[in-house]
Amino acid sequence: MLSPLTHANRRRALSQLLDDAPVLLIGNGPSARNIPLARQPFRQDSSVLYFSGCVRPSAAMLIEAGGVSTLFLVPPDDDDPLWHGYTWTLDQVRQELGFDRVLPLDELEARCAPHRGHLLGLAVSDPLATARASALIGQPLRFGDPSQAGSSALIEAIIRLRRTLAPEEVEQIRLAAAVTARAHRTAMSITRPGVPEQHIAALFDSVVQAAGMQTAYKSIVTVRGEVLHNEDYPNLCGADDLLLLDGGAEARSGYASDVTRTWPVRGSFDPRQRAAYQAVLDAQVQAIAMVRPGVRYRDIHDRASLVLADWLVHEGLLRGAPSDLVERGAHALFFPHGVGHLLGLDVHDMEAFGDRVAYAPGRSRSPLFGTRFLRLDLDLQPGMCVTIEPGFYLVPAIFSDRELMERFADVLDVERALSWKGVNIRIEDDVLCTEDEPQVLTAAIPKDPGELCACLGTAPDPFAQ
Repeated sequence: MLSPLTHANRRRALSQLLDDAPVLLIGNGPSARNIPLARQPFRQDSSVLYFSGCVRPSAAMLIEAGGVSTLFLVPPDDDDPLWHGYTWTLDQVRQELGFDRVLPLDELEARCAPHRGHLLGLAVSDPLATARASALIGQPLRFGDPSQAGSSALIEAIIRLRRTLAPEEVEQIRLAAAVTARAHRTAMSITRPGVPEQHIAALFDSVVQAAGMQTAYKSIVTVRGEVLHNEDYPNLCGADDLLLLDGGAEARSGYASDVTRTWPVRGSFDPRQRAAYQAVLDAQVQAIAMVRPGVRYRDIHDRASLVLADWLVHEGLLRGAPSDLVERGAHALFFPHGVGHLLGLDVHDMEAFGDRVAYAPGRSRSPLFGTRFLRLDLDLQPGMCVTIEPGFYLVPAIFSDRELMERFADVLDVERALSWKGVNIRIEDDVLCTEDEPQVLTAAIPKDPGELCACLGTAPDPFAQ
């Protein structure tokens, strides 16, 4: 966890950026799984976490002039020692988190009343918390709708503070990356024909949990890599399959890692798998090398796309000059997403605020197929952490889209392309932009084909009957 002083300094910096305007931040409450007693895993709202370090449900925070801050919490129940074995006081939390005051949550409205009409606030993923914030600031709020995400000045200030990471934040991602590396290597070790996807997913997640962390998102563990965000595990791993694992750990501080590796279930690539894997790896390596100050992230995406387009032409899947194919968007038939995104407290950092986070003023999403899914178009700065994740896929929905097939009929060999069905590859790392060379924070996770294959099938499946 980060220090209370760090969070206090952030609150003061926020007040300075907002000319001491009062700020209300309301965190997420507990979410019931089916009955009130049985709860979903709790995750604090990232903005509340960034400015407080508070991981308790139903927290709220009022930041007033000079960064003077009050935290509001639901006091512990009298029977907490019976059910949970511990209790705490509001004053203990005040000392632990370094707030000026910690008060019962039911005092929130009264404390906000003097600022009515001037409060700045945000929507959060908890609908009840968002409704309460909306009533207090007098502004419609809706989580997931960037136009109603909150007070514009507040969002811009948060973006300014969070877009680049301090060394202690980077260290938290390094901690998460180290656990992620152990989890990936462990998943590799039990991969062999006949192992269920769900066993590999369970083992990956258990390594993360054993380290005292949680997964940053629902792990993607699949032999159906053409489903880009596949969250189901119904399949057995076949000898001819490639397994795609997109998973990461989240540190207790909330900072995330996000890594994808793809490997052959049988322990070695066949010639086509090896060729496609090398093309994606070459695209990733060249893209990573461009993560430097002042480089436009769109140019990094285009470079990865060009490397892949060159290979697609070499294999006869596409016809034409690679640069022309990228300009038209034809490469996106096989690489239909952006090359990555910002990483921080959120896996797609601050994405709830919309494209204002990740697109520079005057820039907007491309209308081109595939490229319109690029999540980031900033000029990189030291302290920005990004993912670099090119891929190659045969997605049935793309090749059954009549309009796309007609649009690219002059450059696409459909029959040859469909013969690559089942070869779906993504390689993803977390990369820090520095004043000098890019730093790959997840370099400990094998991706060289030889090193990768050497890790496969080296341990028994602990869940085998």
